[in-house]
Amino acid sequence: MANGIFAIPIKPLEPTATEQLELFEDISATQPENDLQQFIFGRENAAVRQALECVLAQQTIASPLVLYGESGTGKSVLSHTLIAQWFQRYPDQKAMHTTGADFARMHARAVYAHTLNEFRQRFLGVGLLVIDDLQILKTRSSAQQMMCNIIDHYHANDRMLVVCLPELPTHITDFDDRLTSRLMGGLQIGLQPPGKLARSVIVEQLADQHGVELDEETKASLVKAGDRVVSKVETVPQIRQAMIRLRSEADLQADSLAGTDLQALLDRQQQVKHPDIKSIATAVSKHLNIRLNDMKSSGRRRYVVRARGIAIYLCRLFTTSSFGDIGRYFGKRDHSTVMHASKKIAAALESDASIRLAVEEISAKLAQRYNLEKQN
Repeated sequence: MANGIFAIPIKPLEPTATEQLELFEDISATQPENDLQQFIFGRENAAVRQALECVLAQQTIASPLVLYGESGTGKSVLSHTLIAQWFQRYPDQKAMHTTGADFARMHARAVYAHTLNEFRQRFLGVGLLVIDDLQILKTRSSAQQMMCNIIDHYHANDRMLVVCLPELPTHITDFDDRLTSRLMGGLQIGLQPPGKLARSVIVEQLADQHGVELDEETKASLVKAGDRVVSKVETVPQIRQAMIRLRSEADLQADSLAGTDLQALLDRQQQVKHPDIKSIATAVSKHLNIRLNDMKSSGRRRYVVRARGIAIYLCRLFTTSSFGDIGRYFGKRDHSTVMHASKKIAAALESDASIRLAVEEISAKLAQRYNLEKQN
């Protein structure tokens, strides 16, 4: 693209690729939530784009490649897209995408079953390994040691390992020094929120996806990060949330929105108290007559999982909280688990009348209490 903007198509995983991801039956091959058909790179992320191109071209690059950045910068989307692009180019080569939580869980099971060698060999038998949210291992010393062995193997055999973290390994407490050293021995690149030019493209694409007509003044207000009115609308999730609100307002007015309408809308939202994760979880708890502590526990009883999933889905619907923030509230769950729960409820809305009714009734109560429009 022109003006320093570059895009990589966001590829959904093909069935054959999904099968390879499921080398372990308890890996959940979830897709990242993203309305865009492309990952938009501006100059601020040019180094990330170049590194990923080198990985896909199988060119020499320091391994492991550590991509780090705050929540919402697109690490999970990029990690899934990288694997999908790899399978498209090299359909006969094995690759794997997993998360720190899945790695830790499978490692613990292998320790219990005395199958550590088989566990290790499966991870060593792929040409590209991508691990999202590796920071989950920080409290699991044995799994960290296994990861050190895997990193050493990939480095010695010129294979590519890509790791996603919220910050540099040296800033993550409780990481073993040996693991930190190996992660810092590769290439570390920070993923930044999209810059002004990239946000301009993202706003246009999301507006088209959500059916929102934007005049130049409204578009400029959304693009301008740090503005007094559009406070820190920088990441794709934040821009998406603003777009959903605009769509709801436009539906009410049965018209397109001008820039003055945008300012009035966001001014009203700043004046009204919005539901947070706790208030939504409490509303679900009361409506379904389930203890809040049970929803935050590790319990796997069906009615608890169902209530927790509904609460997570509504948190994504009514707040700008990230999957990570929601997961920390619901028993320190990792963001991939929360993402899977949200998608499962979203799919169930089409087939399960009881879940659909519960979501509609709780949404109506929240909308009435906080003077909000229910978002679709």
